[in-house]
Amino acid sequence: MKTILILDDEQAVRDSFADYFEDRLWQTIQVESAEEALELLETESPDAAIVDVRLPGMDGNDFIRKAYRRSPKTVFVICSGSPEYLVPADLMKLSCVSNHLFKKPVTRMADLEKEVFQMIEYMHEKENKNE
Repeated sequence: MKTILILDDEQAVRDSFADYFEDRLWQTIQVESAEEALELLETESPDAAIVDVRLPGMDGNDFIRKAYRRSPKTVFVICSGSPEYLVPADLMKLSCVSNHLFKKPVTRMADLEKEVFQMIEYMHEKENKNE
């Protein structure tokens, strides 16, 4: 079973993502802060993370910068409600970060899941080439 971390400060958003992914047989882990998510990565290695950008405390960008070192096999997909948000260049260079930015509210959850699957597959292929 694949595991997905859902990092968003809005409970309704987390529940929406969790309901969809659980219906599709994913194990979900919901957290509302980047700090809580980083702590979780000390013991868990989710296959993927859906990351909100605007969070209280540490923002989603800084979370990804720190998280990818702790959990190098996790892939990150960013979801933002901010219309002017652009993924920072340093994150765009990371192969574990999706180049596809999802705007909230996400109306096509199947597209989000497809992107997550493609990212996981890409990372597995990359890892197998390096062995």
